[in-house]
Amino acid sequence: MKLILITAGILLLLPNFINIQLGSNPSYDNKEQFNPHLSYINSTQKLIEVADSVAKQKSISQGSLQYAVMLTGILRERFYHGFSRYPVNENWIAVAAEYLFGYGLAYIVKPDDILKYNFGGCSQQSIVLMEVMKRKNISYRSVGFPHHYSTELKLNNNWYYFDPNMEPNIPDSERIASKWTCCADNLKKYYDTSRFPDLDWKFGNGHTVKLGKVDAPPAPNAFLFQSATGYISKSLWIFPLFLAFYPRKKKLK
Repeated sequence: MKLILITAGILLLLPNFINIQLGSNPSYDNKEQFNPHLSYINSTQKLIEVADSVAKQKSISQGSLQYAVMLTGILRERFYHGFSRYPVNENWIAVAAEYLFGYGLAYIVKPDDILKYNFGGCSQQSIVLMEVMKRKNISYRSVGFPHHYSTELKLNNNWYYFDPNMEPNIPDSERIASKWTCCADNLKKYYDTSRFPDLDWKFGNGHTVKLGKVDAPPAPNAFLFQSATGYISKSLWIFPLFLAFYPRKKKLK
């Protein structure tokens, strides 16, 4: 029995040293505004420090529309498109769950972990943007399309549209909710159809977007799942080894 428990402990420990993930990393298409030199921005706090420094240099007020535009400009260059996923050594339980059940269970939803990668999906880049806004006490809400995900921010008592992932060429005056009225078709003209020939599939036709709750945590179930499985992945091996070596009292005859 002791040998079985020791073997189980070793087998549960080994995945924490295997640096592989499901599938291959997405490649850069040389069309996005990606700047690999910004990879040093590897945490939410670092992103805020960089944004605040730029704001100070350009005399941009905190909490202003200009600050949000500048921040999303940094995110445009920080990431190129492609979903980042946990490798086996960071969360092998999430990786195994995605392999068995799918549903993107290993797709990262923690902002600081997303910022470890040069690429991020539409929802992941929005999660990073929301986290910064949360720390700046600026209200946000998700904007859901049939096959896309972006963000609105509340600035000057108005809601403004932002999409760092698909990088629309939208004038600041057209971001305000009263201009596009939650109709996806009103936004399509700002997107590069040569890059996104499937824009009708992503946005739908005549589609009214689904707005999330104000300041709601993004992907709360996935966040809880990844937090729990990340901890368990790193510590589960301890329990069979503890049972193997736990001193047991001998029964008295």
